[in-house]
Amino acid sequence: MCVAVVAIVFLELRISAGDDPDGPESERDKRVQLLIDATVERYRLRPASDSQASLDPQVAFRWRNPTRGGQANAILVLWIHDGRPAAATSVFALGQLCHEFVSLSRTAGLVAHDGDELVWSPSVAGVQFQEVADAPTPADSPVVRLRQMKGLVRRFSATLTGWKSSESQREELRLLPQQLYRYDVKAAKTTHPELRDGAVFAFVQGTDPEMLLLLESVAAGDRPLGWQYAFARATSGGLEAQLDGELVWKVEQLLDDKSRTNPQVVLRKVIPE
Repeated sequence: MCVAVVAIVFLELRISAGDDPDGPESERDKRVQLLIDATVERYRLRPASDSQASLDPQVAFRWRNPTRGGQANAILVLWIHDGRPAAATSVFALGQLCHEFVSLSRTAGLVAHDGDELVWSPSVAGVQFQEVADAPTPADSPVVRLRQMKGLVRRFSATLTGWKSSESQREELRLLPQQLYRYDVKAAKTTHPELRDGAVFAFVQGTDPEMLLLLESVAAGDRPLGWQYAFARATSGGLEAQLDGELVWKVEQLLDDKSRTNPQVVLRKVIPE
């Protein structure tokens, strides 16, 4: 979307001071929703700085979190690189319009621009994959593979440990029963030749995704075809993940969400008054 069009969108979505923000579907809520949807188009993500092709943004999920400032009508966007998600963005209004980016890439190199400005360039891979122990061999049938993935994801559990060193805010997160995205394996053949299947799942607070779980079937080198998993944070709070009750992943509270070379960054915009 060009700068002129973005400016027009912002002018059209100006929030009237007379709007009632307390109604469940107030005029303000509706306008903020339109603003949230429109501003995704501000950003252009590419898998590498020398790549000419931009990633395809797809709204994977619409969510609310009444426990945290009454966030309403927020969205989770997945940025797709030839059938595989390379990044995710939660977009929500909390005082300001927030775009919370996280890399889902196995490698560094991802870049994001807002117009001509480079706003995010993670210096490291966004996710680290591990083998799923005692997993079934990936089936030949795509239908059966999806059933296998849904069975595997139920072996995981997740906890939001929060924003205090005492972890007094610990809260078990809920697994959404349906995947947010199923990989397009045909589109991935050239760019990701080792990939055989995959899906993105989410652990949520309310319906707010706090942790993403990626499951992938890969054939790497001489190793037999198997299943791998990786977690990505979708919050600045601390997180833990367990597999069959055993701790397999933990991250502390994100203290710096403004560094544009980290795998996760929050870009903030003023909401027009």
